[in-house]
Amino acid sequence: MTIVLTAIIIVLCIYYIWNYLTGKPKNSPPGIIRLPIWGSYWLLLWGNYSYPHKTVDYYIKKYKSKIISCYFGEVYTVIVNDYKSVKEVLTRKEFDGRLSDNPIFRARSFGKKLGLFFNDDYEWQQQRRFALHNLRNFGFGRRHEQLESELAEELNILLDTIKNGPINEYEKKVVDKDRIYFPDILSPICANFIWAVMANKRFPRTESGEEHESLRELCKGARIFQKSGDTSGGAIALTPWLRYFGNLFGYTGFIGGNQTLIDFVQTYIDQLDDEKLHDETQNAFIPTYLREMKKIHQNKNSNNQKIDDFDVNMYSTQQLVTICIDFMFPALSAVPAVVTNCIKFMIHYPEVMKRVQEEIDDVIGCERLPTWDDRKNLPFTEATIREVMRIETITPLSVGHRCVETTTLFNYTIPKETLLLTNLSAMHNDPIFWGDPENFRPERFLTDDNKIVKDLTLPFGLGRRVCAGETFARFIIFELFATLVQNFNFELISGQPTSLDDKYPGLIVQPTDTWIKFKIRQQ
Repeated sequence: MTIVLTAIIIVLCIYYIWNYLTGKPKNSPPGIIRLPIWGSYWLLLWGNYSYPHKTVDYYIKKYKSKIISCYFGEVYTVIVNDYKSVKEVLTRKEFDGRLSDNPIFRARSFGKKLGLFFNDDYEWQQQRRFALHNLRNFGFGRRHEQLESELAEELNILLDTIKNGPINEYEKKVVDKDRIYFPDILSPICANFIWAVMANKRFPRTESGEEHESLRELCKGARIFQKSGDTSGGAIALTPWLRYFGNLFGYTGFIGGNQTLIDFVQTYIDQLDDEKLHDETQNAFIPTYLREMKKIHQNKNSNNQKIDDFDVNMYSTQQLVTICIDFMFPALSAVPAVVTNCIKFMIHYPEVMKRVQEEIDDVIGCERLPTWDDRKNLPFTEATIREVMRIETITPLSVGHRCVETTTLFNYTIPKETLLLTNLSAMHNDPIFWGDPENFRPERFLTDDNKIVKDLTLPFGLGRRVCAGETFARFIIFELFATLVQNFNFELISGQPTSLDDKYPGLIVQPTDTWIKFKIRQQ
């Protein structure tokens, strides 16, 4: 009897373990087994610790499926890996949710569910509508003459810094004779450009250098935040108690980098008293939000208008700070990363750089800087930027989506609360879709008669969750890249990390900080 009972227990244990390892909801895509605590994440790390998204490629081939399933911790997850399935996830309302209750995401927003990036539902819709409507009025995603003029001024300051050398000790850290330190050299212009939208202010280049140095520190804070979301950051997201181990799993860097931006925005807000808010020159997003917040709070329970407590609480200084940070992070970290990637690719593909320069010389010459209006007349330059952003997808798995109701994805059932990841890296390097994705070939974005074709890459996402700053980011990336290549040739420096494989993993994959040699072009 004892032997029989023992055998039954062993069989039940084996069944339970096997069911835990391989069990998934009914009608699921083929997928990766899970292990205790981190689920399938263990196996992704085993395949490639620094870039676990690359391990997904192995399972795509193993299961012969562009849609696979797994578990991140206890969260059932579906990963889509080709254009058709990625587009389906990004454009359907059922997949518009976020995993906003994770304590790590709340930690960056005063312990609350705030902002736009990791938020959803009614609050997200209202705040996003207000933010985009007003941001566009100040040049975010829309042509804006004043902002474009200010960018031209910033570009001239950048060129003067490089061509004529440093004017203070701080600048010697980023410009030294015939070499430039990327991406730090781009920090002042990227930070000033987004801050002009947020606050209608820019930090000038001065003899002391303190103003621009503060912008470089701001961008460093954003990059530290992004880097802290690497493999260790993923572990904290799955097991939040790891945050009590300090920076062993990147938590201190994650919070510290985020706090750098909080302090920067909060300092400006603290300076806006009632008198300044009524000043018409305070014409930017932050003053506009504060005026709206004040109006809503004043109108609460008035005779003319009744406002729910929820609507009143939805507008707060903490909400404003978090929204600002959501919009600023890409400008401070992703834009410099993309431009640095573009320059590195020009070094490794000098024939492409020469062709870009010849196109710019023919269309613009050297008497003026490139403008947004020139973009349509510089198809190869635009195609080169697109190709860099395709082959170097800086957000490989983008930002996770949450299924808000049980539905189907093609032939598979997707239960409510499923996490969906769009593997943009796999999509951008799909040989079935691109033919030769491993080759750097800007011509793939051009017709035979040198016309730009529809861009099927999705570096900014798609649908209602598309990156709100896409137009803004594309504008400044184009302006920076075209201006730099118009004025300089770039070369490798021996001993510097200028290989295309020199990168930092994280929430975005960033090129390693590096010195790059430049020569002023003689035109």
